[in-house]
Amino acid sequence: TKNYLILYMLDDVKKQMKFFKIGEVGGPFVMVGGDEEGQIRAASASGVDSKESDLLWLTTSSYTEPSTLHLADASKCGENEYIVSKLKSLPHMYDSSELEVSQHFATSKDGTKIPYFMISKKGIVLDGQHKTLLYGYGGFEISLGPRYATTVGISWLERGGVYVEANIRGGGEYGPQWHQSALKENRNKCYEDF
Repeated sequence: TKNYLILYMLDDVKKQMKFFKIGEVGGPFVMVGGDEEGQIRAASASGVDSKESDLLWLTTSSYTEPSTLHLADASKCGENEYIVSKLKSLPHMYDSSELEVSQHFATSKDGTKIPYFMISKKGIVLDGQHKTLLYGYGGFEISLGPRYATTVGISWLERGGVYVEANIRGGGEYGPQWHQSALKENRNKCYEDF
């Protein structure tokens, strides 16, 4: 925007949005607001008119919420009330009202902590009695992250299933080293991460 720089960072595969005020006359950037901790969502932003205003288009989505376009105002970021209005949203294709999304960590064979997201009915008892669909991808430094998945919602979650998406090594969730740790002679690590 005209007076703010907006950064997205991954915090254990969760998106964290931070607002920095551009310093006067080329001075340093000063962090003035944003997420206290990473959020389980996808988000992107772009200035409406970065030469004239601090308004921005903010698009968000998650495992249980379809893509939504908001009008936001970076100058209100310190109050964390920067979303001015919800402009448009894709339709909900399945009932997610009784679902919850959580992040957990599994321990791989070599002791590495592997993050994963779990989408399930609210208050589910983790007793091994629920059918679970596990998905993961570990290649080409491609990161998996929250996105609205209609087919999983309709065919699996609405029927009481649990969906787990693992962020196994080989992807880009923790940068190039995460990707490279599962290449060539170490390719077995991405399978062990499951």
